[in-house]
Amino acid sequence: MTSWIERVIYSPPKEERIFLERKLIPGATCPECGSDNIRRYPIACHLGPRMVTKCQICMHIVKLEHPTLEDKWPPYRAVAYDWEASPAERASREFFINQQKNSK
Repeated sequence: MTSWIERVIYSPPKEERIFLERKLIPGATCPECGSDNIRRYPIACHLGPRMVTKCQICMHIVKLEHPTLEDKWPPYRAVAYDWEASPAERASREFFINQQKNSK
């Protein structure tokens, strides 16, 4: 298991160029085009940091999920990133969601 301090303090890269490895998912096939070139890699999107499993031929998203500690994505996370919301934050979030439901 990764220590929380490793998320905050890390040395600068030694490589001249930084690249992303898109890991091949063996045995997976795309439901859209039938390709077996399905890869999993980190992305940044409007939902926040995610891990995507995507066909590299037709770009169909097979799976979109929250990153785990083993994924080491994003490279920097706040110490409280994985903490549960406080009761006050949960209450205000539920109140906001209920207001949106009632306005429809």
